[in-house]
Amino acid sequence: MIHTYNEYHLGDNLVHLNYLRRVCKENPDLEFTHHCNPMHHSQLTPLLEDVPISLQGLSIPPGTVNAWIGRDNYFYNHPLQHDWVNFHLEWFDHLSNLLELPSPMACREDLLFEYPALNAPIPIEFDYLIINALPQSGQLPDFDAQFFKNRVRNLLNEGFSVITTNPTGMGLSTLEMGLDVTGIGSLSKYCKHIEGVATGPMWTTFNIFNKDKVLSRKFYCSHQSVNLTDNTTTLNKL
Repeated sequence: MIHTYNEYHLGDNLVHLNYLRRVCKENPDLEFTHHCNPMHHSQLTPLLEDVPISLQGLSIPPGTVNAWIGRDNYFYNHPLQHDWVNFHLEWFDHLSNLLELPSPMACREDLLFEYPALNAPIPIEFDYLIINALPQSGQLPDFDAQFFKNRVRNLLNEGFSVITTNPTGMGLSTLEMGLDVTGIGSLSKYCKHIEGVATGPMWTTFNIFNKDKVLSRKFYCSHQSVNLTDNTTTLNKL
């Protein structure tokens, strides 16, 4: 049994478990326990389907590997910290060395989420999915909920159908529908355009099931270019 931990936010743990899933696929004899904040467990559980990974809280046994990108200032000292894709390919090489395993992340496409629950059908379609959840790690210091409300209003006035993650008082939101990050990732297969903030609900929209369906992406992140797909435009401020 190999233990890893990440004490930080939902998005950090989503990206890590996506990596661990691929490790398990290439090393079917291995089993993992990942330790993180129990408040994230319900949203992370769908990623455990068909792989020998379990979740535990933050009672961390000796020898557990810290899976946070900021450990030992790795992220903060890295020359590619502003390039999300290439940084993470190097980070997973580094983490794999710590785990004494080959990295399963060889190219950009390997960073896309691929767990089966993301392929669940959702019988509803929208022109725009707006990720207007508050970022928790300083990804967008000028975040303004009103900016996204104005964006939604303008799109609706132009005749487009829109769904947001957080309520705006103008149409549906995934929060009001009871969708978690997996539900949002599933819904993204039925949306033509995705816009929003670099935060937990955004990551699952980068998945193998929608990569040929989403027409454009607008991604707000102050300090990184997130070119996970060719049609993603990263904007550093609102």
